[in-house]
Amino acid sequence: MRRLRSRQVRWVGGVVALVLMVASFLANSVQPDQDKLKVAKMTGKMQTVCVGRFLIDLPAEATVHLRRGFISGYDVASTDRESDDEFDARLAQLDTELHDASAGDGRAVLQSIKTIASGERRGKVYVHNRQWAQAFEGERIVDIESVDLEARLRLAHASIAASAKGMALDSGDALVRLLGRFRALGHDEVPTEPGFCIGHAIVLDPYEHPETESVVMFAGLPDHPDVNIVLSSMAGVDPAPRLLERHAVTVERRPLFMQLAFSQLREAARAIHGLDGDELVMRVREPNFTTGYSFQWEMTGRQADVHAPLLMLELSAGTNPDNGGKPVQSTLSEAALLDLWDGIAGSLRLRPTAPHQPARAELPTGVPGDIALARERCPQTGWWHCTEANAQVGVLGGRRQFIEAGTPMPQALLLPQATVWQRIRGLQPSYESNTPTRWRLADRRHAPRALSAGALTVAPAAQAPFAEAYTDCPIGATATSNSACPASGWWRCDDSAALDGARWFAAGSLLPGATFQASPGSGGAASAQRVCRGSTWTLLRPVDQP
Repeated sequence: MRRLRSRQVRWVGGVVALVLMVASFLANSVQPDQDKLKVAKMTGKMQTVCVGRFLIDLPAEATVHLRRGFISGYDVASTDRESDDEFDARLAQLDTELHDASAGDGRAVLQSIKTIASGERRGKVYVHNRQWAQAFEGERIVDIESVDLEARLRLAHASIAASAKGMALDSGDALVRLLGRFRALGHDEVPTEPGFCIGHAIVLDPYEHPETESVVMFAGLPDHPDVNIVLSSMAGVDPAPRLLERHAVTVERRPLFMQLAFSQLREAARAIHGLDGDELVMRVREPNFTTGYSFQWEMTGRQADVHAPLLMLELSAGTNPDNGGKPVQSTLSEAALLDLWDGIAGSLRLRPTAPHQPARAELPTGVPGDIALARERCPQTGWWHCTEANAQVGVLGGRRQFIEAGTPMPQALLLPQATVWQRIRGLQPSYESNTPTRWRLADRRHAPRALSAGALTVAPAAQAPFAEAYTDCPIGATATSNSACPASGWWRCDDSAALDGARWFAAGSLLPGATFQASPGSGGAASAQRVCRGSTWTLLRPVDQP
């Protein structure tokens, strides 16, 4: 009797375990589809946010905080949640505090007040806390004086606060001039004037020291408190190693147990609307058995170019909403997060400043390096390279395909290498990825062109009419094969797989295709052959003669 009862208990336990396993499998298979539908609904209606000199599209339901930045040496914050009376009360309180303050030796802290009154623009700049110090200048000691500044400015429907410490004695006048360049932004307004967006206001160009400007945007999703989005723009910083270079060093230094916790989902260079950056996407298995995700894209930029700052976009999932709390399980599946990331990251672009012309709608244009996903409309006619192809996996129709603007980007049919048995039977295996195929624009061209094999071509001699028309061309300018060379000089092929080194071309000459090693056939007979195809060339050094 006891043995029979024990068998019944084991049988019932086994059935319950089987039911739980099946239920868990069905739940895990259903969640990604449900999450992808959620993300598709979220990204179906987007809001455009101006961050510094750039624009980014976020889900309309996202909460966005972008109120503080750094401009010309001043910390600046803006808000639209203040009435005129509340601003006046806050200004009066600051006025009283600085008037009543005194230094340790009894001296008054407040040095001067500069009043701003022009139309709807009103406020004050306070110069206070004058300090003396000594420093070495060569071999002699010099006296240094500095002051702190506080400013409050009221615009049509926004308030500005600015502050700085340790500034030069005449900085008060400079701050008044800077505040004169501020203009309030309307709700959801995307300005067209050249300038720097900082929350609810824009600093209009030109202004003093524009190369030192930075701002950070924070965004979250109300229904997914573990998901955070951060975009920062910092101009005037020293160039640093690229994201993937730093990541490679970090991976080498990680102990083995930490390496097992991280899985790289994406790790490659990615250009977005002409912004050259690196992309890194990781899955993280936390010690408390939760799974989180980290999405990063970064452009190193150029130190003295405000239109090419250090630009960093991050999205994290699985972050505890409570500060200091342990990681939590991501509320969105991996596939859904990839869709959300591609929808947000793919929208990042430099804000156009030309006056908007209400004309017929046109498709967005792309530049070499841009990424487009399967089933999206092709943004640029030209040759597109499938990023999922490699030496072991081919693509039906070719790794590089000519796609016209406006047509849906295809979902690639991938062709892995056949096994020996499949070759004997004459079969070619194929499969489609579960995620949309990523295509990278390799060459902008408005008509397909057959690729022919041949030796390295020599650019024809320059023609006088072209040489006169193509003389002003900056270093770093790009041009595509089969187009007129913009300037005489040394040009480098941008395709890392090309056999070409730096080559000299004359202005007006026809830029040739790049030379590549042909893929070996089954018997290796083609290993010594070379092919020539279109590519992009970058100007390294303008020079009239080779």
